[in-house]
Amino acid sequence: MYSRSSSQLEQMLVDNNATSMGTVADAAVRSAADDEVVVLLFVDRTITNAASPKPRVDRSRVVMTLDIVDGRWLVDRADLL
Repeated sequence: MYSRSSSQLEQMLVDNNATSMGTVADAAVRSAADDEVVVLLFVDRTITNAASPKPRVDRSRVVMTLDIVDGRWLVDRADLL
């Protein structure tokens, strides 16, 4: 789904001179097992674009699932709440 929409999204962001910078304000472990961890992230994103050059902050919650693959923790899934 991302692959299908990413080129259109990228062009829209370029056309509108959009920027976004995210900072994880806080995080918590929702669940943990030997091969999977689910964390809840509280993310503050500062966003600007050509129509709104004054920065605005969006606060998001993200549930991220990480799996261990070949000894490395990799993101398997990220869901906005």
